[in-house]
Amino acid sequence: MIDLNEQKAKLEDEVKELEKDLSTIARQTDDGDWIVNQEDMGESHADPLDTADDVEEMEERLARMVVLEKELAQAKKALTAIENGSYGVCEVSGEKIPEDRLKAQPSATTTVEHAS
Repeated sequence: MIDLNEQKAKLEDEVKELEKDLSTIARQTDDGDWIVNQEDMGESHADPLDTADDVEEMEERLARMVVLEKELAQAKKALTAIENGSYGVCEVSGEKIPEDRLKAQPSATTTVEHAS
């Protein structure tokens, strides 16, 4: 039997870590959305290569932000599932998610077969 208190603690730690990681590349707006930080990126450049470097850096930050946001949403969804009693049940099939999967990935909300 999976220990829900232990899973909840793991998920809360994961949420804190993901928010910390996000805050290194983005900032959260008043409505809860994340936007990429641009403050530490260069101003306009005379050299087009410098501008290209900034664009590349921005694209990398944006891609990383999208991944972190997805992971954060998944962890929060799993916490909600603990609260409403649906934790450990696949969102797609309604089947029980194997304990080994939940222990390895506490934020899992689907069985491996239905993971996207």
